[in-house]
Amino acid sequence: MPEGRRGFLGTLAGAVLGASVGPRAFAAAKTYGIAYTSFAVRSQRGRAAGTPALPAEAFIDLVRSFDADGCQLDLSQLAAADPAALDGVKRRLGDAGLYLELSVPARTLDDAQRFADVAKIARRLGAARLRVALLSGRRYETFPTMAAWREFADHWRQALPRLKSALERERLPVGIENHKDWLADDLVELIRSVDSRYLGACVDFGNNLALLEDPLGVVQKLAPFAVTTHLKDMAVRPYERGFELSEVPLGTGLCPLAKMIEVLRAARPEVPLVLEMITRDPLKVPYLDDAYWATYAKRDEPRIERFRAGVLTKAAADPLPRISGQSYESMTAAEDENIRRSTVFARKMLHL
Repeated sequence: MPEGRRGFLGTLAGAVLGASVGPRAFAAAKTYGIAYTSFAVRSQRGRAAGTPALPAEAFIDLVRSFDADGCQLDLSQLAAADPAALDGVKRRLGDAGLYLELSVPARTLDDAQRFADVAKIARRLGAARLRVALLSGRRYETFPTMAAWREFADHWRQALPRLKSALERERLPVGIENHKDWLADDLVELIRSVDSRYLGACVDFGNNLALLEDPLGVVQKLAPFAVTTHLKDMAVRPYERGFELSEVPLGTGLCPLAKMIEVLRAARPEVPLVLEMITRDPLKVPYLDDAYWATYAKRDEPRIERFRAGVLTKAAADPLPRISGQSYESMTAAEDENIRRSTVFARKMLHL
């Protein structure tokens, strides 16, 4: 446990601004987790060195140091998949008192045997559920044409229903993240097409801002299918081609977190709330460019106007935080502070 952490958290708690979620019967449930993506600075350094992005054991220790209840670990963080290695990670989780979710690549859902193999690893580790993003990038950057998007979308509309028997056999819940790819209605349609109680959503609180969708509206649509979450707060700021988008510490952005959690809890009372606080430079969302709309039938003016009225009116007055050009030590310090501030808000104001 980092020296002075308890004192820091206690001091910061008094300074946190924002509406508190009233205590609920579910507040006692230990559902507050931290996703591996919250340690993006450390992970990128590991990848650059050709090692596991952030080895499982080190990640578990970090999560525990922030006093979380659980973690979302990526499959790539495991040094080996042999039983002895997996048992060692499971012991580390047990010693830390953490629940586990396993994040897996999209190809896991492309083949029944591959899914079975990953499910075996998850069971060995004691993971309660899987999280997956079908697209690793962003819709408006990855697909230059409608044909390219349709090839991607059609692939998953065919592949996921074929996986139903494997899902029912393994009985391991899988949450597909809204990962700046599917509009909320389209993801709901995709999940429903499989018709399995073991396939649902990893509900990301902020990603669909990049698709000009209101965060609360997205949660309202996905909540009935929630398997897990990426809890985050977001800030936006206009630039000449659209807007910049950043994760910011919980309670300092534009997301109505209390209401979003209330909606989720009403639909899925025990759904985990897993922090994804990515410390990085802002992402650019160039929605004013024609290329942004290449994967849609047309430029959606009503959606643009709703977004401007409902979201861009809450844009930050000051420049969004940036970390590029800083030393590794400065970047990790910023990462730690963002996670600490978010944890304070989650515990004290959201009662997680």
